[in-house]
Amino acid sequence: MPTVHQLYRQELDRCRESFDQVDLRKEGGYLMKFTTFSANVENIMPSIPRSKHETLFRGLLLQQMFTTFDQNCLTAGELVKFRGKNTLFSQSDGPKIYCTYHLGSYRLLTTVLFRQGIDCVQLLGSNMNRNQGDGITKLFDELRRKYALTNVFKIVDAGSPSAGLTMLRELKAGRSLVVYVDGSHETAPEPGEEDKFLSVRFGDRHVLTRKGVGYLSHAAGVSIVPVVSYRQSDMTNVLHYQKPIIPIVRSDREIYCQEAMQQLYDAFWPFLKRYPEQWEGWNYIHSFLEPEKRSANVLKRETSRPVFNEVRYSLCDLQQAPILFDRQLYQTYEITEDLRDLLLNLNTVESVEEVVGQEVFGELLEMEVLH
Repeated sequence: MPTVHQLYRQELDRCRESFDQVDLRKEGGYLMKFTTFSANVENIMPSIPRSKHETLFRGLLLQQMFTTFDQNCLTAGELVKFRGKNTLFSQSDGPKIYCTYHLGSYRLLTTVLFRQGIDCVQLLGSNMNRNQGDGITKLFDELRRKYALTNVFKIVDAGSPSAGLTMLRELKAGRSLVVYVDGSHETAPEPGEEDKFLSVRFGDRHVLTRKGVGYLSHAAGVSIVPVVSYRQSDMTNVLHYQKPIIPIVRSDREIYCQEAMQQLYDAFWPFLKRYPEQWEGWNYIHSFLEPEKRSANVLKRETSRPVFNEVRYSLCDLQQAPILFDRQLYQTYEITEDLRDLLLNLNTVESVEEVVGQEVFGELLEMEVLH
């Protein structure tokens, strides 16, 4: 008779088999998505060579399949291992703000807390709430029946104008919040929202992060508990609880927000370095990057013949149209097929300037497409 662990791993093996049967390069938009992913890795964690980026990207796509399976598997939470101190919080400990990241099977944290009898309030983006909110609520209803639970689960729409007040009210009512602190596609900065964000160090760059978590913690006097989810090589899901961040009474709220958010990203960094292929945030972190003027990594050459700056730019197709992608500024330029072919075969051309004309040649040099 197979054990629960064995049955679980068999299901993950089936997910992997299904994944391996798909030719990803034939999937719509694959190359553009991979190129953005690769640029993000290169900007934030340049120690990973570009030659390993596609393997990481495939690993991330597979991890997303595992995460979806875990979300719909009622017993997945029973197989989670815990690391760190204070891993078994209870409702009697009072409310907390549990901050996690889109690493590993990140959706398991809320179900684990709920099964421990904790009243949970999940913060979700508007699109996620609209598309998956009912399904998530149904899942928790099933967990309540399966484990005879009586505690509360609620969803707060992050896009609601009253979201902040609602969460503060829930904290003061004794309910804990679960927040994905590393953002999502739909929570990126918009013009006019500058006062809602602050800048923190993240790898080789600075990113903009919403300061609402720090504000709520300070205003309600509630501790922040960083929790990192990751999947071990034996496929076991782990929830690693970090040291709580405790607000100081009567301290400056802005200073506390800055320090708390930096601590949250610092707590995450060692796990991201260890499990980079498990972080979904690589797909959207460019939307949070703080603008930075950087010099291109220009390759030295022995001749005056111009070469394509493949360190900064990538060539790919978007809806079958040739695209020049700036990996530093995340800008795309639609180009002609002739220019794409030229950039791929510069070594066969005696004079690039004569082929494209003086004006275009000067623009390519100015943009550092050629160097």
